[in-house]
Amino acid sequence: MIRIIGRKSEQKFIDTALKLNDLMASFLISRERFVAILNGNPATSDDIVNPDDDLVLLEVFSGG
Repeated sequence: MIRIIGRKSEQKFIDTALKLNDLMASFLISRERFVAILNGNPATSDDIVNPDDDLVLLEVFSGG
């Protein structure tokens, strides 16, 4: 399951393995605005995301 958490939160599913970079591009999610946590660990754009993995995309917020 893919959980996107930020200004708008949603859940998505995939049916095939994809590189994280390709998955984020297909969902129109910016790598600069989100941090990826794959199965509890920070993920890089080259990591492979499988359909049964737990991926959390956290939107980065800033402020003072």
